[in-house]
Amino acid sequence: MVTCGFLFVGGWVDFCTQILINKMWDDMQKKLNIVITGGNRGIGYGLLKILSDKHNVVITVRDDKKGQKTITEFRNSKNEINYVVMDVDKFDSVMTAGNDIAQKFNNVDLLINNAGILLNEYQLPALETTEDSILKTFNTNTLGVLRVCKSIVPLMVNGGRIINISSGMGQLDEMGSGSTAYRISKTSLNALTKILSNELSGMGIKVNTICPGWVQTDMGGENATLTIEESTTQIAAFALRDNFPNGQFLRHGELIPW
Repeated sequence: MVTCGFLFVGGWVDFCTQILINKMWDDMQKKLNIVITGGNRGIGYGLLKILSDKHNVVITVRDDKKGQKTITEFRNSKNEINYVVMDVDKFDSVMTAGNDIAQKFNNVDLLINNAGILLNEYQLPALETTEDSILKTFNTNTLGVLRVCKSIVPLMVNGGRIINISSGMGQLDEMGSGSTAYRISKTSLNALTKILSNELSGMGIKVNTICPGWVQTDMGGENATLTIEESTTQIAAFALRDNFPNGQFLRHGELIPW
């Protein structure tokens, strides 16, 4: 028997399998199966519009009617564009949605964890921020991503890529004040990204976290410096690029400090 493998930090990966995975991502003419959480508005919707042009996309939404309305806009697409109802705050909802996605896709190639919240207490200093606000934000922005990964990673049978939408507000290197709940949740998301990037590498899955910039969404506000199209164009280009890194924090495709 010929052994075909190489050593990486954390264990062995079958070299032949890795070659096949790399070939898949080198050939970007291949139609990919993509899952985007929170895909009916803002950055998620912007990514749907771009990625659905050449790839199959399933978005997650909390409300069935919003999912129907969003997907109707793509009824003439040559690709499979669909939605599932998922509340990332609830484990059972995420698992059920994962089963629904498995009925639509034989495998998932790219997962973009976009769903997130910013509660009204962002204007308060840390000592005035309620525990409830912190726990609710952490449940959505951090635990929600972990739940989704638990549901979708088993579908990434050919390896794949995971992008977690974080924020520069979660950077320890440039940590400011205010928005305590949001900052804690995104710093924790960055830590989760590093953990998953190590643990999933043996499956041929690469995991990165990105800051999309200050974007003109409901969360970012109208004074933000980037339009949704400007931000999502850069995110999509990063998601599909050949030299996709692993375990990194990036903004507009460039590495930034943790």
